Amino acid sequence: MNVNLVSLAQQFLTPELIAKIASALGVDRSLIGKAVTALIPTLLGSLAGLSSTQDGAKKLAHAIGQQDPGTLDSLSSALGGSGQQALTDGGINSLNSLLGGSTVRDVAGALGKYAGIGQSPTWSLIGMLTPAILGLLGKQKKEQGLDASGLAKLLAAQKSNISSAMPADFANLLGPAGIPGFAASNAKPAQSAQAAFDEGANAAKSSPFPGWLGWALGLLAIALIAWWLLGDRRTADVVEQPKTTADKTVQDPTVDGAELASTVQKTIDNLKITLQGISNPTSANTALPKLKLAAADLDKAYELSGKLPSNGKTALAALVAAARPAIEELFNKVLAIPGVAPVAKPAIEALRTQLDTLSRA
Repeated sequence: MNVNLVSLAQQFLTPELIAKIASALGVDRSLIGKAVTALIPTLLGSLAGLSSTQDGAKKLAHAIGQQDPGTLDSLSSALGGSGQQALTDGGINSLNSLLGGSTVRDVAGALGKYAGIGQSPTWSLIGMLTPAILGLLGKQKKEQGLDASGLAKLLAAQKSNISSAMPADFANLLGPAGIPGFAASNAKPAQSAQAAFDEGANAAKSSPFPGWLGWALGLLAIALIAWWLLGDRRTADVVEQPKTTADKTVQDPTVDGAELASTVQKTIDNLKITLQGISNPTSANTALPKLKLAAADLDKAYELSGKLPSNGKTALAALVAAARPAIEELFNKVLAIPGVAPVAKPAIEALRTQLDTLSRA
């Protein structure tokens, strides 16, 4: 069965739904539309890369199985309502577990820069679209009776659709960021690049256009092939060049062997889960040890952040600042529950102070 997943996703994300997302995030509709256009092939390409291994395919199939079957139908009603935050958090958590927090942060950074919509709306948009994409895959899995292997084959067959839908200027941002997830070409990189260059050279000789244009076309072909080869490192026949110390510091600042960004992100994710589990004074009392543990972890992260260079501090502060609005909303919801404030407010106030301090690190 020939299915174009990119096209199906685009059909689902109608102009009306995009307008509703834009309204919910408080961002111009045209900017959200631009971001959605880039994010759809990025998510599908990354999941295709994940499923290129047997373990990755099983992991994806399991995640889809955990997805609410009604996600596609309920997405619109969740926007702007009480279910929006849970939808967003669930999407980010799912994508983090599938691709890893570092990859998701890189995608968010590239997308925010490309669409110009800011960090917080970028994370929210990724969180909203991830359940939609997983729901779409779940629907195809059910309709076609696919197992994990069949799902992987379906995604692998989307290579040309994903390539065609990917905006070229966004692809230029993904490459330097080292975003994995797109299947590599079967040809050796040197062979592909040389073939493209030779083709450009021949075009320059025979073309009626000025000679420089033919060479430019050849160089453009090389650039496009280079992007396409920046796929999943588990399948690409390319030797990855080691990143510089500065690159590693910005992506995941490390101090005394601790990767601070990953540690803080994990603490934030666990804190959200803990807060979401508080519904009355009894559950608040049960959650207190976890809230105190989160506070201790954030305090330790702040102490270690003092050893970072300025770019590492900036990267860590940006991560916390992006997560801060969602956590604040959870804080307020918890404190509004009758009888909970006397139990949880001291711990929450301590967490607020630590998060604000880290966001200015």
